[in-house]
Amino acid sequence: MAQGRSLASLAALFALAACGGGGGTAAPPPSTAADAVLSVSLSGGASPGIDHLWVTVTGLAMHADATHVFGDGDPGWIVQTLSTPVTVDLADASSTNNSAVSLFKQSVSTFGSFAQLRLLVAPSDPSSTLASSASAKGLQFNDQVQYTDATGVHVVPLELPDAQAGLRVLAPFNLSSDTTTPLAIEWNANSLVRRAGVGVGADNRFTLRNELQGYNQQLLSALGNSIDGSFLDSISGQLATINFCTGTSHVGCIHDVVASATSLSPDGRFHREVRSVNVSATGAFLLYPLPSDPAYDVVIRGGNMRTMIVHNVIVDPTGVLRPFPTALGSPDTPMVPVLDTTERAVTLASALVPAGSRVFFGQTVAGSGGGGADTPYTIATGATDPASGRLLQAVTLPGGPLQYASFDPANDGNGAAPTFATVTPTEGIGAWTVWSQGTLATTTSAMTTLAAGASTATVADPVPRAGLASGKLTVTLSGTPGNGADHAELIVSNDGGIVAVVDVSSQIASHGGTTDISVPTGESADAPAAAVYGVALRTWAAASESTTVRWIRAGAPTNMSATTTASVSLALP
Repeated sequence: MAQGRSLASLAALFALAACGGGGGTAAPPPSTAADAVLSVSLSGGASPGIDHLWVTVTGLAMHADATHVFGDGDPGWIVQTLSTPVTVDLADASSTNNSAVSLFKQSVSTFGSFAQLRLLVAPSDPSSTLASSASAKGLQFNDQVQYTDATGVHVVPLELPDAQAGLRVLAPFNLSSDTTTPLAIEWNANSLVRRAGVGVGADNRFTLRNELQGYNQQLLSALGNSIDGSFLDSISGQLATINFCTGTSHVGCIHDVVASATSLSPDGRFHREVRSVNVSATGAFLLYPLPSDPAYDVVIRGGNMRTMIVHNVIVDPTGVLRPFPTALGSPDTPMVPVLDTTERAVTLASALVPAGSRVFFGQTVAGSGGGGADTPYTIATGATDPASGRLLQAVTLPGGPLQYASFDPANDGNGAAPTFATVTPTEGIGAWTVWSQGTLATTTSAMTTLAAGASTATVADPVPRAGLASGKLTVTLSGTPGNGADHAELIVSNDGGIVAVVDVSSQIASHGGTTDISVPTGESADAPAAAVYGVALRTWAAASESTTVRWIRAGAPTNMSATTTASVSLALP
């Protein structure tokens, strides 16, 4: 019976594709036999603590070789400039829960296989011209973060040290004649890195780790590119909202709830998030798009609630095995989160090296490995300041035991809530497994344990990646800044984010100087372009940081894949 229903469903899908229905985007303009059609959309992700995350996209660049960095002058780059810039709020409720914004959909005359796609974004420097799309939305900067804390609402630029290189997405795809290739990109606010402002009353500032997720939705082109993929390859959910906060106060109520699809990390050591979204005020969420895995473990976490885990949730992007989207609960039969106000804030015992790292807090369920090793689920994370290696904001860890369910394909996924049991993690209630990851040049650290009740975590440093060695990047500054600056810092970054930050304020009075910076060099197939760097200088006056910031960037990337020394010269702006 199930097989017949599945085949009927698939037949209906192909019929739907043939007639152009299904709620998808409109067909692209007619193309010639010599053209391919590329479609790229952008959506946000989980954004707790961030009110708005605006980004302005100006174009796309793609290359067949993942080791190249845009701006290196290689003739293999294919660039598509948007007719008008597109400004997107990635923290908007619609953007974080399956409402993607179309960036690009048109014919492309270049065929072939591509290893990377880059989003080209407008710079957020205060001196940069504000794009028309950003101006139309009333923004101060092309890329902008708005957050609220105890002192009020803050609006600051999203600083991109190597903006001209774009933001890399490693999602292999192919462009061929008379074929539509749909690519979806998730830009999650979890990739934001908070940096300390300098000066009395200075706002925190934000940069990011490049953790963009790319999804090749080629199946949709096989179905005529006219079907809403969330009909098949998605996981929806519904939570009961009886204990949700209804006002600005978060005391004694559930808030900032996030749902994540997780899968085993490439090194097999933990469950990593592959798609995360905010749970709406109505308790609903939709995890889409997703990678091509047939099953995921869904983790639901939030303030003042016990973490919920649904193990081995099945999805079927073909609709053959499962002719309907996977629904965990419905308004009539929702999953019920348990209110628990025993959460606690945790910071680090010491700075991490490299300074620009991310720390992970996880808990483990006995038997969840299915005969293999049981591995911790990522539940909370924090990014360290790349200048200090410390968390500027403590990480809040949920309290209590876990609420755990194993997905039952015979009964679950059709709108009924899975059956949850209260489970003590193998670490113990209130105890955690903790680990870290650094830049592209490192791998996952050793795992340590945070005891129940402890407020300070001792976290091991990320492990240097095999094949890479330490080298020396020499930066020479000259000239006099024109903005009355009394502070300056050199920022070295790669496609993974900031690698090094060096305070060179003392060189302002001396009109320049030379600085040696230790950076990884060499090559690794597991981390393409790990030793290809952008070099930038940021200057400002501490008395008025927001209005005096100036940037100067090296004109081309510095490739240290085959050398242990390199030099760059910059003029004080």
